[in-house]
Amino acid sequence: MEITNLSHIQSVQNVQGLKRVPTEQSNTGSTTTALKDSVSFSEESLRLSDLARVNTESPRIRFDLVNRIKSEIAAGTYDTPDKMDIALERMASRIF
Repeated sequence: MEITNLSHIQSVQNVQGLKRVPTEQSNTGSTTTALKDSVSFSEESLRLSDLARVNTESPRIRFDLVNRIKSEIAAGTYDTPDKMDIALERMASRIF
């Protein structure tokens, strides 16, 4: 198991709720008591776990597009006047 994004942990909480449960009888006929651990996860942690699973199953990175753009940048053909005009228009529409 790998734990990442530790900066999102808000606080540490005490582990509570250990329960003593009877176990099977021993050879002497007496019943022993053992500790049983339990754990519960918050709704947020379950949701984040689901999101992490979805992201690993269907990555959003379109490697074919990334590689094409890298090639265009290396060849000096990526930046064109038309692309710059579109970018400037979009930027201006957000500012004004």
